[in-house]
Amino acid sequence: MAGIRIYDFHETVYLSVIGSVKAGESPAETMKRIHLLAQQRAAKDISGQEASHMQCRRGCSHCCRVHVPVLCLEADSIAEYLLSSLSEESLETLKSKLRYIKVHIAGYDEQERIVANIPCGFLGSEGECLIHSVRPLVCRSVTSADSEACRRAMTMSVCEENAFIPMNITHKSIYDSAFIGLADAMKEMKIDCRSFEITEAVLYRLNKQIE
Repeated sequence: MAGIRIYDFHETVYLSVIGSVKAGESPAETMKRIHLLAQQRAAKDISGQEASHMQCRRGCSHCCRVHVPVLCLEADSIAEYLLSSLSEESLETLKSKLRYIKVHIAGYDEQERIVANIPCGFLGSEGECLIHSVRPLVCRSVTSADSEACRRAMTMSVCEENAFIPMNITHKSIYDSAFIGLADAMKEMKIDCRSFEITEAVLYRLNKQIE
């Protein structure tokens, strides 16, 4: 993963996850712990001035057209949130959208997914993230100091050109370290630590819970 691995934070997340799993906490509780740890670390390591340059805002979804890898505990947490917050009708609508996306991105690599310009299934009608409070670590890791650069990056990627997006590398490193710490702890606890594309992973869990 991009960024600089922060070893002490990796260890903090690793130990927290193991403690959470041993205590029998739910995936939602485990992920809430990690998100809070990452937020606290970011607040400690990133100055207010640096944070003020981040332009990621509600409705800004230029980057929400890429593959997003999630770990099983993340997918479980997202599914749990959706099952508890959406009506049966809304869940069926969401599942239908996720099935459509799953079929249409099957076999796509990162470049092909961007070219297809298929938005994330968890975006609302105004480009807002419907799972923002439980969004994956990979989504949390990405910040931009220039929203226009994000738009250009998507356009240039279609033309197979590289584009520079200014972002806070400390913030990226914190969340990259959290992702690795979570995966390592899951492996230690004999939990499947592979990552899966978010659409298929969450859809699978929604279907399993509703059956």
